[in-house]
Amino acid sequence: MDKIGEVRDYLTSSFVGREDVIDGVLAGLISGEPTLLIGPPGTAKTSIIDTLSKLVNAKYFYYLLTKFTEPEELLGPIDINALKAGEYKNITKGKLPDANIIFLDEIFKASSAIRNTLLDIMLNRRLPNGDSMLSLNILGIYSASNEISNDEEDMALYDRYPIKVFHKYIEKTLITDLLEHGIDLMQKSSLGKTILDIEDIIKIQNMVISRLTEMKNKDRALMDRYTDALIQLEENNVLLSDRRKIKMLKIAAAFSILMNSGKISGNDIAMAMRYSADSEDDLPKIEAAIIDSKLENKSEIIQKANTIIEETKSLIASTEESIHKNSPYNEVLDKLNLLEIFIKKLEEMKIDIGSDNNPYHKEVIYKINSTLDFAGSKYQKLKGR
Repeated sequence: MDKIGEVRDYLTSSFVGREDVIDGVLAGLISGEPTLLIGPPGTAKTSIIDTLSKLVNAKYFYYLLTKFTEPEELLGPIDINALKAGEYKNITKGKLPDANIIFLDEIFKASSAIRNTLLDIMLNRRLPNGDSMLSLNILGIYSASNEISNDEEDMALYDRYPIKVFHKYIEKTLITDLLEHGIDLMQKSSLGKTILDIEDIIKIQNMVISRLTEMKNKDRALMDRYTDALIQLEENNVLLSDRRKIKMLKIAAAFSILMNSGKISGNDIAMAMRYSADSEDDLPKIEAAIIDSKLENKSEIIQKANTIIEETKSLIASTEESIHKNSPYNEVLDKLNLLEIFIKKLEEMKIDIGSDNNPYHKEVIYKINSTLDFAGSKYQKLKGR
């Protein structure tokens, strides 16, 4: 688990403001479950997975898919000698079936033939090859897309991803950090050594199953709270397949390991639920289910903090617009006074949320800190104008 923490630290220090993406990616590796990254071009999707692959001593396969990509480009060329003998099989060396970590970019541009092949690979880790069924030693499967597919043909494939990470361009509160880290990353030499090997990952993935079994046998109350949350989601038209309801607990076990907890907690299930959303529109309903089922510690104050963070950024933009339009002095002053109140409220919430040093709250504390730095700087500049 210390090695997973080392990998996480390396990635978060390299990619500013991408903690949520990195946590989702690592939860995918720890659980062995497929992970889908959804976001616009230029948001470090490929860079994060490529960097992760360099930290793991395992075979890595990357491919950028188009509608013209042929299955043989992923699975390997046809074995001509076998074909002459009447057997249709691929030479898989150096291709997807030979890899331990796989990254398929622009996944929804793949042909029907490729998608149908991937369905069985993702679920069962196997591939028909000639007269035999080839077992695949896959540790992690990652895919990326610039947008969600609304094509009915993609629904089965979309459901195969129990972890979905939605992200956008970096927030303006982090632009300075982004530029500085970006320059550092260009100057950064390779790590020079791997942190994890295949045996480490297999051991961690086995630990996931052990924790699931322990929760099932010893924590009925937590299972009941999770059930309550699932029922509320269905009542609010957030529909999850039976497979994903089970997989979500496996993802929760992965988060318990990532966060260095001793066992699965409600916080872990809450995190897994957030990464299960089929669209960003589902997130408010998922947050409501988390709060109502009492899965997460301090969930209400965290939700309020996130709301105030967004309101603070909107208020700053509104104040700047009022000054630009030469609005009445009292209108600008009222907005500045409100901004001061928001800053004080965020400072209070930071103390409250951080009082128990809960590792699950690091992300919101980071967001509060960056917002306070940004808002404090803007407040002084706007007040001076």
